[in-house]
Amino acid sequence: MFTAEYEGINSFLVGASNLLLREGVHRKTRGSNCWELPAPFMFKIRNPTARLVTIPQRNWNPVLPFAESLWLAMGRNDLAFISHYLKKMNDYSDDGFFLRGGYGPRLRKYNGIRNDYRISNTIHAKIDNSGASQVDQFKYICKNFESDINTRRAIINIGDPPKDCFEINGSLKTTLDFPCTRLLHFQKDSNEAKLNLTVYMRSNDFMWGASAVNIFNFTFIQEYFAKILNLEIGEYYHIANNFHYYERHKEQIKNISKVVDVEDNGFNYSKSFINLTEFDIQIQKLQNEEEKLRTDGANEIVNFDDDFFNDWFKTFYCYNTKHKVEFSNPILNELFKKYQTL
Repeated sequence: MFTAEYEGINSFLVGASNLLLREGVHRKTRGSNCWELPAPFMFKIRNPTARLVTIPQRNWNPVLPFAESLWLAMGRNDLAFISHYLKKMNDYSDDGFFLRGGYGPRLRKYNGIRNDYRISNTIHAKIDNSGASQVDQFKYICKNFESDINTRRAIINIGDPPKDCFEINGSLKTTLDFPCTRLLHFQKDSNEAKLNLTVYMRSNDFMWGASAVNIFNFTFIQEYFAKILNLEIGEYYHIANNFHYYERHKEQIKNISKVVDVEDNGFNYSKSFINLTEFDIQIQKLQNEEEKLRTDGANEIVNFDDDFFNDWFKTFYCYNTKHKVEFSNPILNELFKKYQTL
């Protein structure tokens, strides 16, 4: 097993690049050359708020993880929203309209039946599946911590066996999109009032998964859950059973591995919400305002009376309107300069 500790995502990028180049084993998978670690990889990020990639060699898309984070929090898996920020998402859809393995419904509308999720628009939408039981796993996490602040049961399951294992005829599921993440486990630190998060991945692409969105999305969830649960942000643990990269990224990974001066700068937002209900009200508002920017040509700054949500909204505002905007987090001011053309 490979283990490592990093301060934030930038040191992770450099460290994991060197690890993969040094220890990666070649194999062919689905017709492509791939290099993978020969054993599971577990790493810790000490400062989960240091999630913004500032290494130029990574050529990171800064708006995508914010878009995915809203997509997940809303419980959606529709392409109409997310493909606006990354058209390549369409390549992994079975029907051209939804991402079958998308995590959003599995987080917020888990039902454990055979029919695949097809969710868009609102967090409170119900699935009409002939009496199926629907579970908001965010609410489940909150209830566990309300019952016992030291709970070991606060686990979100992403895998959904009735959907993911077999076709109706009993053959193995055939799909372009199997969920890579299997579970998220939240725990209060044993010694401090901090929220730790452990994420388990069955398979993890270094470039398109871990460094592009996964670490950002999950540490983002960790941050807003810490606020909801009245805890500080603790440490982030990531377990990838298969950690790999593809040949198309080999030269880029070599360039990242040579970076010497690495900075991991976190940012602590002030937040106004104090529970899941208040968080969801802000999420619904954010979804509504993002949709206006994306589809109606809206170009006004909206105030959420919350620095965390204000910056989240401004990522969509800047990307869609090309107008200059001032973020609370100074790192975002640098990352979004390329979109500010008006």
